[in-house]
Amino acid sequence: MVSALWGAPLIRICLAYFASGFNTAAVDHEADGSTNNGIFQISSRRWCRNFTPNVPNMCRLYCSDLLNPNLKDTVICAMKITQEPQGLGYWEAWRHHCQGKDLTDWVDGCDF
Repeated sequence: MVSALWGAPLIRICLAYFASGFNTAAVDHEADGSTNNGIFQISSRRWCRNFTPNVPNMCRLYCSDLLNPNLKDTVICAMKITQEPQGLGYWEAWRHHCQGKDLTDWVDGCDF
């Protein structure tokens, strides 16, 4: 069900805005040396390979791949994250700004 929710454009729009301000090249450096990468701010602690050895790299890609304006790898990785038990709750931006909110204002006036 969570991965089905990921298909909703409103969810991706809200998350991208609050995670990175729609910046595909965004990198946030954490105190522990890890980074949050790309438009959805995907963490190097678990999901991508940075320069830190022995990280899980669950998406099987380099963190720099998440900085590409072509969002294919980023969306595939994000979909993988949503299939985990925490689902969209993995993202603090989702929990604080999008979850349980009326997201229709994001596409008001758009023709889908």
